[in-house]
Parts: sequence; structure tokens; C-alpha cells
Amino acid sequence: MKKCLILTLLVLCSCQQNGLILKNSSYQWYHDRIVQGEFVGIAEGPHRIVSDLYGDTLVWECRNDLSSMPSLATPFLLEEAVYNMALDESINAVEPDGTLRTGLSWGGVWTRDVSYSTILSMAYIQPEAAMTSLLCKIGRNGQIIQDTGTGGAWPCSSDRQVWTVAAWELYKVTGDKKWLDKVYPVAKKSLEVDMKTLYDSESGLVRGESSFIDWREQSYPRWMEPADIYDSKCLGTNMVHYAALMSAAEMAEMSYDADFAVICRGRAEELKAAINARLWMEGSGYYAQFLAGRNDDVLYTKSETLGQSLAILYGVAEGQRAQRLSESMPVLDYGAPVFWPWIPDIPPYHNKAVWPFVQSFWMIASARTGNEAGVLHAVGAMFRASAMYATNKENFVADSGDWRGTQINSSNMLWSLSGTLSMTFRVFAGMDFGTDALYFSPVVPEALAADRKISNFRYRNAILDIELIGYGDKISSFELDGVPQQENCVSGELEGHHSVRIVLSDSFTKRMKVNHQLALCTPMTPETVLEDGTLRWNVVDGASEYEVYVSGEKVAQTKEPCVPVSPSWQGDMYVVAKTVDGVPSFPSEPVCLSETVVHECFDPQLVKRESKDFVLEGVYVPEDGRWYLEWIYANGNGDITTDRKCAIRTLYVDGERVDICVFPQRGVDNWEEWGSTSPVSLHLTEGKHTFILRFEPENDNMQIDINEFKIREMLLTK
Repeated sequence: MKKCLILTLLVLCSCQQNGLILKNSSYQWYHDRIVQGEFVGIAEGPHRIVSDLYGDTLVWECRNDLSSMPSLATPFLLEEAVYNMALDESINAVEPDGTLRTGLSWGGVWTRDVSYSTILSMAYIQPEAAMTSLLCKIGRNGQIIQDTGTGGAWPCSSDRQVWTVAAWELYKVTGDKKWLDKVYPVAKKSLEVDMKTLYDSESGLVRGESSFIDWREQSYPRWMEPADIYDSKCLGTNMVHYAALMSAAEMAEMSYDADFAVICRGRAEELKAAINARLWMEGSGYYAQFLAGRNDDVLYTKSETLGQSLAILYGVAEGQRAQRLSESMPVLDYGAPVFWPWIPDIPPYHNKAVWPFVQSFWMIASARTGNEAGVLHAVGAMFRASAMYATNKENFVADSGDWRGTQINSSNMLWSLSGTLSMTFRVFAGMDFGTDALYFSPVVPEALAADRKISNFRYRNAILDIELIGYGDKISSFELDGVPQQENCVSGELEGHHSVRIVLSDSFTKRMKVNHQLALCTPMTPETVLEDGTLRWNVVDGASEYEVYVSGEKVAQTKEPCVPVSPSWQGDMYVVAKTVDGVPSFPSEPVCLSETVVHECFDPQLVKRESKDFVLEGVYVPEDGRWYLEWIYANGNGDITTDRKCAIRTLYVDGERVDICVFPQRGVDNWEEWGSTSPVSLHLTEGKHTFILRFEPENDNMQIDINEFKIREMLLTK
């Protein structure tokens, strides 16, 4: 499976007339161009890029006045042109109403798109437009708006808290206390609701769909329903919530709300511990994509790049773990895929694709660990895409580098151009904004050693001209207006025009590597059936063996497509197909071997937002123990992919609040499409019990007015 590492670091010097910087089996990167097979993307000047990719003529020429923006001077012509193209497109992205357009083909403001873009660079490149855009994503209930997603948006999709991280980043950049006064109440209210709705008490993790990976068939097995996806615990979404909790804690301290700061820091530490305990895979050296199942959770072992990156950047992976993660996460010639390995029968979009904004976070994370090879690989992937497309595309096929092979795409893509700009500021200059200062920790690969100059960079009430000399990951001297400084930072109180001169040590502290992999698909997911005491499944192409699990424990390993079921097995049973190299499929749909002891049926009832409590009294439970509760329901207010009408209720058992029950959309106007909610784990005693579904204020969905479902059965499984 491993591919020989052919990535070559070549230092630019006077004897290298061709200016080769990086070469791999897919492309070569020179100081002024990218060569990909027979095609070339070339910077003809600092304001013009021309590409003949696949026989097309693709041209970028600067159309906006960049004089008010920070400028970059570098001996690498392609670097300067790609930077200017991203600046030019950032101006294109500002709409007449002052918001940031998502992409040339995508109008409007999306919470996650504008938030990730703000974190990468819009906070300091387009701060006013970023602020205006974030304010557009506050609902009339005073909470952050969740973008559409599986089963009717929030809480099935639950990454809206990236807004909080972006809002805090804007405060750190601008120091604008009025901005903090606007956004803190929204962040606090949204987090309070999310903590009641999304946080799973058993695993300690946050529930909901993978952050930004919001086409459910692109990353989940086909058998999963929206209720299953709500109950999944995903690396990227958990990292977003950790970063949001830490951001909100700092906001709270700035707003003299000490009690909420303590709550946020406490929950953040609990979440960090749960991520490291439940999702870290010691054998792989990186985190699993998600934890999911029905009655029993299963670890889904794909690597997911955004989540891995955020783990390093926000300190969930620390020290040796962060370094190992940087060296272990799989990458390909063209970049770091959204996740790896891929699903075999799904076309490229999130599946089998590289997204430049995700690549950018991985680039910054590689710099954070001092991984020179990782930074050069990531920067090369960014430059190749920009030069060959002559724009900032949304995504491209991971193993071909072709943007045209994806299901949908756009030029002038906001988070892609934001990632391109982050290369200059977050990596080469190593900018990190604190509450009271701008800190510098540059990382420049030896092959990119140069004297770079960033002019007209606006930081609060100061304008900075920054000179960056040499290469490496350590600063040998730092001067402000010609005066050596003890700390590598600029005070947030600074005013007026100033010069910063940074000289690097021309060395790296560590010699690190990248985990270069081949294109790889998993086997298809087995489809199982339980017949006469035997579990059977289809023969899976490419599978050399099958593993059978019960309650998360492997109970059988076989080359045959069947296994007899032992009477002692209890819990969820599923099958994983494996290749000869050990690459696993998704687990099959679970078969519950435990007995459903209580089955309450009643006439279907429509439960509306304004309805009184739905009550089941006198439900007899035959013995003490742990039980799983499910409701059989219908929600015809939308299909599983769009709209915002997921229904939510708070569950009470014998008068005590237990958890949240979620009733996702199942079909447009189809109120006879019945399914089950995700199981709620309960500890019940023998005897009669009362179950109540109650609408409470935190149960508002994103649509607010319509929050309803039909219900006809309750199941209790031992």
C-alpha cells in the first residue's frame, strides 16, 4: 500500500538555473510555473497566470486595485502571482451588501464557509465583510444558524459552532470590544443549547454529522439513516466544539462572565479527554473519522484531514502525539484528501477529493509541528491547484488533480482563496493573533529560502511592513523599527506605521517526514441477513476475509460469506470485509441480537411544536438493567438532504430529564415513511414507568415555526 517517497526537496541556488523546487510523480514545481505532464500553468508576471490544462486556455489577470491590500514581494514569481490572484478574488467576493460571497457559482453566506474562511485569513484581509457576514448567520432566536444538512439541519448537522471560533478570531485581530459585545451573547446561548442537545453522556463526545462533509452518502455507509448520523460522533465536529468552547471561555473572561468561562473550560477539558480516549488510533498514529452505530458504537477508521488538522492547531493533539500525527496522516501527490481511503461506488466530491481549504489547515498544522517536508508538500499542492486552474477552485479529484471530475465545483471559492492567503501570513510569516499582541512563528522550507517582504499589513491601529529573511522554524533575530525585541510579537497597542524584520535560523529543529500513500478504495459494505440462526452476506469483490463483531468485540473471522450465530451473543452484530492488505470496509448494518422486551403501540399521533407533552404512562419494565429506547416515527416535512425541520424533544422518565430525542426528516410530504430514532440508553428498574416527550425552549430547530412529527410505537430493547 505504501508508495516509495519520491518527494524531493531541492534548494534553489545560483547553480540551479531551472529553479526546480519540488518534484513528484504527478507534477513539478518551478519558481514560476507548474508542469503537470504535458500541461503547464505559468506566472507570466505577478498579475497574470496562464494554464493550458487539458487543452483549455485558462487565464487569470488582475482586475481589481490591490493598493489598499497587503502586498507581497518574493523572488518566487509563482508565489507572488498566486498570492495576488487570491487577493484579487477576495475583492471579487465582497457583495454589494458587504457580505462575502461563497463562490462564483454560489451566492449567499454559509455559516461554515465564511467561518472557516475568516479563521484562515478573512479576519485580517476583509475584516468588515467577515463581520457583516457572521452577523447574517444569527437566527431570530439569537442563536447561530446551522447550514442545511442531513435530516433537516441542526442537530443532525452540528458544526455551527465554528462561527464562535471565527467571531473570536475577529476580535483578536481587531481588538474591537463592540464586536465582542455583539457576538458573545450569541455564542453563549448557542453553546448552552448545544451542550443540552448534542453532548453524549456515555462517550463524552459531541453528536452530529462530520463538519462540512454534509452529503451523507459521501462519507457514511448507505444503510445509515439521518437518526444514525445524528448519533455519530465525528472527529471534525468534535474539534470544532472544542475550539468553540475554548474561544467562548476567553470571550466570557473578557466579558466578565467568570461562571460561564469555568463551564466552558471544564467541558472543553472533558471533550479533549474523550477525543483522545475514544478516537485516537495508536496503531495508525492518527484519529478515526467517527464513532457510530446503533445500540453499540463502532470506530470508523478512515483518516479525516480537517479534524486531524484542527486537533494539532487547537492543542487536542500535543507534544509527541502532534508530531506523530503530522508524520502519519495519509497524503497523496496532489494533496491531503478530505478522508482516506475512499468509498468505492461514490463519485468525487467529498469522497476521493482534495479541498484546498482543508489542505490549508493541514499546511498550517504541518508548520505548527515544524514538519518541513509536510509544509513543502502542502504548499506545492496549493500552488499546483492555483496555477493549473488559474483560479481558486472549491475542490478537485484527489488522484488525478482534475477539478472537472467532481460532482459540482466553483471558481473564486471563498474558503479556497482564504486558504491560499493563509500560506503567506499563517505559515511563512507564522502569524498568530492573541488578545493583546500579534505573534510570529515563521516556518519556511529550505527550498523556499528567500528575502520576503509583506507591506501595508493592517493590524488594529498599526500598519506593518514585514521583512522575512532566510528559512527554518526558529527566529534568530526579531526587530521592530530596527530595535531588537525580547519577544517575537507586536503589541496590540501599537499605532502608526512600523517595520518588522525577522531573520530565521536557516535550520529546522526536527527532521520529519510525510506519509505518502497511493490512491486507495475500501471494499464495498457487506449486506447481511439473519436466517435460521445463521448470519449471511454477499460476497464482496476484493475481500479476502470477513470479520464478525458483536457489541464491538470480534467474535469470528472467516473467508466464507456466512457464520452461525452463537446463542451467547448479545448486542449489535455486524460484518467487516477486508482486503488482503487489511483495508476494511464500512461495517454492515447492525443486526440486533438483543430482545425487544417492551413494544408499546398506539394510534399514530401528530406531535406539533405547540402540542402538550406526549405521555406514555404505566409502561411495565420486567427487570432492572440497561435498556435502549427507540420511537417509531415519521417526519414528512422534507427529504433527508435539505431544509431545516428536524423535530426535537426532551425526554423525561418518571419526571427526570434523561436526554434528547431527535426525529429527522424522512421524505417530502411522506407521512407514512416510518423509521426509528437513534437509541437512548436508560437504566430502568422493574416496574411501571412514565415516559414524556416535552417541547422545551432549547428544542427549537433552525426553522423554528414547524417542529413536528408523527409517532406510533415505543420500543425498549434489553
